[in-house]
Amino acid sequence: MAAALETLVRQDYPNLQIIISDNASTDGTLAICEEFARGDPRIRIIRKQVNEGAVANFRTVLDAAEGEFFMWAAADDYWYPHFISRLLPALRADSAAGVAMCAVDRRLPDGAPFDLIRFIGDMNPNGMGHLRLLGKILSGAKYNLFIYGLFRKPLLQRAMRHFPVVLGGDRQFIAQMALACRFAYVDEILLTRTHQPKNFDAYMETMAKRGTLRRQMISFAGTILGSSVIPWWRKACLPVALMQYFMLSIPQKQFKRLNMIKIIARKFFISPRSLVMAIGLFGVSAVIGGFLAYLNVISSEFAVGTLSAAWLLVAAVLLNRGWAIRAQKSIERKLSGNDQEINRTLRELRYLSDTLLHPDLAVARTKSNQLSDHAVQRIEKHRKVVEFVRNLEDSRIREVYVQELFPGIEKESVPIGVINELTGHANKTDMLYVSAVAKHIGAKKMFEFGTYMGRTTFHLAHNNPDGQVFTLNLPPERDPRYAPYMGVLFKGREEEKRITQIHSDSREFDTAPYRQQFDFVFVDGDHSYDLVKNDTQKAFELIKQGGVIMWHDYAPKSDGLVRFFKEFTQDRPLFRIRSTCLLVYIDGVDVMNHKLGNLPHSLELEYREENPYLVESIYHS
Repeated sequence: MAAALETLVRQDYPNLQIIISDNASTDGTLAICEEFARGDPRIRIIRKQVNEGAVANFRTVLDAAEGEFFMWAAADDYWYPHFISRLLPALRADSAAGVAMCAVDRRLPDGAPFDLIRFIGDMNPNGMGHLRLLGKILSGAKYNLFIYGLFRKPLLQRAMRHFPVVLGGDRQFIAQMALACRFAYVDEILLTRTHQPKNFDAYMETMAKRGTLRRQMISFAGTILGSSVIPWWRKACLPVALMQYFMLSIPQKQFKRLNMIKIIARKFFISPRSLVMAIGLFGVSAVIGGFLAYLNVISSEFAVGTLSAAWLLVAAVLLNRGWAIRAQKSIERKLSGNDQEINRTLRELRYLSDTLLHPDLAVARTKSNQLSDHAVQRIEKHRKVVEFVRNLEDSRIREVYVQELFPGIEKESVPIGVINELTGHANKTDMLYVSAVAKHIGAKKMFEFGTYMGRTTFHLAHNNPDGQVFTLNLPPERDPRYAPYMGVLFKGREEEKRITQIHSDSREFDTAPYRQQFDFVFVDGDHSYDLVKNDTQKAFELIKQGGVIMWHDYAPKSDGLVRFFKEFTQDRPLFRIRSTCLLVYIDGVDVMNHKLGNLPHSLELEYREENPYLVESIYHS
């Protein structure tokens, strides 16, 4: 509750009234609300002595609202600061629109991603006709989420006279609104909703009970016919709408039985629909055969024999089809296994060549006492490089040149001050690339994990004069070794005005107020496996649609980081900038199939094309 209220009071739209209806709560909810109300005069609390139910609670806050526009807010959801300020112009731009909504990021109660709901392509409701929109709603699409959008209050108050008090009433209510007004949509994630699996299970259990579907159908018909916001001529669609609603509800009611049908169909490698049709045909043919036998048109023996022969033939075809598909899949598995064996053999040859190139690797452990410290260090460095290459080969990482991935980036000018001359990196261009990429994509809002002296922080702000930079680092008291140097390179400079320092352990950092807001995220914090995993997960929560994430120190020295990305890239491939320690993710880009830009023709390019297996010599070990 506190987190939800925090995101509401932080809305950047100034003229806001927050009404809380406490439906006779028995936990600490009221105390939390009262604490917020004491610090914010915009908050008004209505206390009820008895629990009147969800729909009555909806009406209470709607009737108490004074503004022209209205939205409902659930206690376990989170709103981005510009939720209202982005939806309101979209609603005002279309006088026929009665509600505006955004894309929704749905999360499980523990914060793990569940899914992302967007209404794009033929699902985009902007300008969509009433009947077509109703059809989409009754097909099962998630338009019921529009109930948490921004409404025109007068229209909503009239529609609330017929709010269905049944299971799935939110979908019926939104169906009513679809026939009453148009929907406006902003394709931007501005709301995070908490998806409760237990609620879904309870919904399916209630749907399976006798009488639920009948009550839903009666309620839906009454809502449409009794609505004062739907023009009478649009109510003529009710018979078709009822049929659609029935077809939507049946799969939900028969959820377990349908799952059983899917399992049986999968065994025969046919679609569930084909299996149901086959069973239906068997039933129809049995009825027809029995009827003809009853009329003495055919003998009962002939009817049974013909029916049995036909279905034995169907069963034989299905069994043979299943056998053929299984045989085909077995051959495919064997071929795939052979490919994997070949790849393993090639990797082993590569490892053997590595050992031959550095023969001391094989005996370094047993003879380290016979070697000088310098030799031991060199051998250890070679060992790290070999291990790094092995992990790289097992990862789904596509190696590219920066100009191939960002055509035209070579024209960007970046100050040389971004280079740290004292760094141990053999190649000091990494930070030049980071700053150039942020500038090239025109990043307005940037986030950095790991501040240290603030060299990259400063140059991100310097190269993007209209941009804001948020940089995260441990609090000074928890990082005394780095504390004297933290942010010294941007302190007292003009760019500091556009830099926000966040002092927090990244594991404790709450991304909720910042989600989906950043064009560019740079991850260069702790390189242990667990912290890289944590920072990566949060980087994806911060990035907005079409944004870019870059990671630093993908190199032999960062064993935990390399191991994490070996696992991570199996499901989500990444780019690696050649001859650097940088990994790149671009939202909306298919890494393995992305068409790269062309490099300018040169002698160096010719040499590399003639030597495609040229091994890079620069690794940060």
